[in-house]
Amino acid sequence: MSWGGRYLMRLLGRNPGRSLLSLLLAALLAFAFGLLTALRGVYAEAYRNVEVRAVFYGGLPYTAAQKIEKSDMVTDPRYEFVYKDGDVDFKSAAMVFTNDLGRYVPEAVWLEGWDEAAFDAAEEKVCVLPSRYAEMLGKGLGDRVRVEEHLYLENLRLETGLIYTEEQFNQAVAIRDQRRPLLTIAGVVPSETYENILYAPVGAWRSFSWISNQLTLDLAEYTLADYRRAEEFRAFSKDVLSGVQNIVKLELDTSYADRIYKIHQLIETLYPLTIAAALFLGGILPGLTVLHASRQISVLRALGAKIGKCVGIYALAQLLCALFGLVMGFLLVILTQRPVFGAVARPFGIYLAAHLTACAIGSGVFAWLCARKHVLAQLQAKE
Repeated sequence: MSWGGRYLMRLLGRNPGRSLLSLLLAALLAFAFGLLTALRGVYAEAYRNVEVRAVFYGGLPYTAAQKIEKSDMVTDPRYEFVYKDGDVDFKSAAMVFTNDLGRYVPEAVWLEGWDEAAFDAAEEKVCVLPSRYAEMLGKGLGDRVRVEEHLYLENLRLETGLIYTEEQFNQAVAIRDQRRPLLTIAGVVPSETYENILYAPVGAWRSFSWISNQLTLDLAEYTLADYRRAEEFRAFSKDVLSGVQNIVKLELDTSYADRIYKIHQLIETLYPLTIAAALFLGGILPGLTVLHASRQISVLRALGAKIGKCVGIYALAQLLCALFGLVMGFLLVILTQRPVFGAVARPFGIYLAAHLTACAIGSGVFAWLCARKHVLAQLQAKE
């Protein structure tokens, strides 16, 4: 090993306090940069993926709901219409029309060829029943049930003033069978309790024209595709609702997303300032440490060491301390924050190179300033 290598080892070991201070400084700066980088990634991902729901209440027409669904501003539409005065095979029952069955019931047992996704998107005359209710009706998968208004025939008799003969009754039943749907049971939901309720896909509403000539939803809910387009969506919704007679209320709460976005913007503002401050300290403080050892440099120069050799030894000592400190700081960030390595590898690598460059420049410049003095002035220098 050359004398320069031996002197470097002695320099690092003879002043462990200075070496440790340089190492801890680099570790602290790396940890601060790494922590901010990890948080930057977390909040960037959070604000892009934050879920903001737009909910319409008060009877949004299904055609208007479909128009909103077809825009590029929303995803994941959820619709609900509840008809409480219905009969299923002459038994009073509530009917829930939805395109999100999983929101109301657990996993169902399906007829072959059907599943939850197919049911939600269906326009066919199908339904899902609780198992206890289906047993009470004496029905199972693949069977059909008659669905109509509660007391349909009785109401028809009162409206016409007729007292049904058997023939008239049969005629009325035949007309009813033409006008009122028979739904195929596509799914049964296992249940221990009795519930007289029927679930039907909202897309099949045209088969239930006796409910309304135009289905008006009790609830229409969407997820905004991009939270930052919330105001644009408000304006678009207002335009869609301009021709709707019902008083439809839009609930669009962006307060949580606003807080996340503001934190993201703050981090984005602080990020370059933090990098600049870390690199400045990473360059100037190692230089001050070298300046504090100016008397040792003067001794080397008096012994005949060249300026370049002195600069190289003292700059390399600071670089070694900085390198170990940076690695320690980044490892601490990875262990405490557990970021996705692929997301932080590039910024960590760039900062590592930039910090070492700043450290080399700072310590090298100060070492050169100390080494270029006249030999007699160097011998009189104080630490």
